[in-house]
Amino acid sequence: MAEPLTLYKLMILYLLKKVNYPLSNGQMSEFFVSKSYTDYFTFQMVINELLGTSLIHKETIRNTSRYELTTVSYTHLRAHETRGNL
Repeated sequence: MAEPLTLYKLMILYLLKKVNYPLSNGQMSEFFVSKSYTDYFTFQMVINELLGTSLIHKETIRNTSRYELTTVSYTHLRAHETRGNL
């Protein structure tokens, strides 16, 4: 199951890069679940893995968590773009 999770991680990172501003958990989960890319629980697992590896940063303001890319994640995305994976 590692490969689908890697794909979901890349999709989340790519989404955050393209919008270029922090997104809430609700905004991102609604997008992924409504398009049937994955289910809510798998999405949450992937978000937690990205947080654990410092590929995304979470900021909570007024009970709303917003996620944005870290410097490390830009490096990972560039590597995948160079190899043609994105």
